[in-house]
Amino acid sequence: MKMGKVGIFAGGVVIGLLLGCAFGCLKWKSQKLVVREPEIPGESRLEYTPPAEPKFSAEFMVKYLPLLLDMITPRVVKVTDDIYVAMGYAMGNVTMVITDQGLVIIDTTESEDAARRIFKDFRKITDQPVRYIIYTHFHPDHNQGTRAFYSEGVQILATREFLHWIHGRNPDLGNRHFQRSLDLLAGAVEPDYAFSLPFRSPFLAAGQTPEVMMPTLTFDQEYTFTLAGKRFDLFHTRGETEDHLAVWIPDERALQVGDLYYASFPNLTGILLEARPVPGWIESLTRFIELQPEYLILGHTRHLKGADLIQEHLRNYREAIEYVYEESLRAINQGKPVHQAVAEIKLPEHLADLPYLQGLYGRVDWSIRGIYQDYTGWYDGWGTKLFPLPPQYQAREIAALAGGADKILARAIALQKNDEHQLAAELCDIVIAANPRDKLAHTVKAHSMHYLAMSATNALAIGAYRSAYALHLKAAAGAALGQEF
Repeated sequence: MKMGKVGIFAGGVVIGLLLGCAFGCLKWKSQKLVVREPEIPGESRLEYTPPAEPKFSAEFMVKYLPLLLDMITPRVVKVTDDIYVAMGYAMGNVTMVITDQGLVIIDTTESEDAARRIFKDFRKITDQPVRYIIYTHFHPDHNQGTRAFYSEGVQILATREFLHWIHGRNPDLGNRHFQRSLDLLAGAVEPDYAFSLPFRSPFLAAGQTPEVMMPTLTFDQEYTFTLAGKRFDLFHTRGETEDHLAVWIPDERALQVGDLYYASFPNLTGILLEARPVPGWIESLTRFIELQPEYLILGHTRHLKGADLIQEHLRNYREAIEYVYEESLRAINQGKPVHQAVAEIKLPEHLADLPYLQGLYGRVDWSIRGIYQDYTGWYDGWGTKLFPLPPQYQAREIAALAGGADKILARAIALQKNDEHQLAAELCDIVIAANPRDKLAHTVKAHSMHYLAMSATNALAIGAYRSAYALHLKAAAGAALGQEF
């Protein structure tokens, strides 16, 4: 009886489908979509005279150069009678804490050579042996110089999460994380084609293969040890990375926070790297505030001294991060596209003018883009991004409509002459997408990248533009030889 009902139902469905086809509501076969790859436009043949060599802007000199000089001038800075910080030898700082039974070293820079120079200068202060080395997190500018400080029996401490990133994530990405750091910090992706800078990069690991001496002891949330009566409280923090830790030395009321505070708006989301735990960053800063340190020791830039000053900085830092995070989530919930959120969300006036919240390393707009990407995924809701065609399809149609690559690049060159380098570069991108072998498109874009680098006031932007400049000059040289970009 039941089988009979099922059969009657199935028959009814079939009849309904047939009737639907008969009345034109349905098609028996799926409609075949036309996908046609447009023709490659001819290579541009315009005459082109590159613009004059750009110079760094006055704004850069005022905002960025003093901080850069502070980061590349080697010296050992005294924090307390027992705590010293080596700055300027490499990208990362090294902290030395002296006890009567030996030294605690916090972070070791990205360069073993720099670390040896640091240890030599530390030896002018003390001859105590190293007992502990602490890694604040897995980023290479904090753990590549360990061999300079290490001897048999030294304990190397890190969070257990550190092992996940070193053993798991880094090998999975084929050291791509390390290479992308080089691209951004040193502009080193194609050094043979990169334009020179009037100063050395503070990041000294260009051309090196990352090598980490592994921790001998790891912990989950908290770990405490005592050396010559001086207590060191290590606790797991999150923000710059998931594996981050901070070191609290209660006898000195000194707090080493790694990369969770430095003299710039923070890099809340790496522009070429992994998403970062912004809520964890806020929670970490709250804990730092509660400890009320007298000394705030940093992985980059100069330490802070004085409880009131530190409270002011940490509270403003936390407020700035929290504001950008909450406003980004509000914009997402309101259905605003990311470009609208970037245009609308600005730091409140009482925060925007603070010297330690300028966009010298991280930026508000980059942070918004990263938060959007982390919370909304890759689909924008507009339909076309579900199954997009390769970028050359649209670019070739646009080139055809414009009358060819010459028309687009003539406009790009005119924009470049008018100092509209961003739009000039984006027009070049259309031609490059349509024909990766267009030598002129790569050349014109490279020169706009040079100008954008010289007008930037952000360290990562300078490195990224410098890398892009070198990539496109190399591509232009390759195009002349018939090579693909």
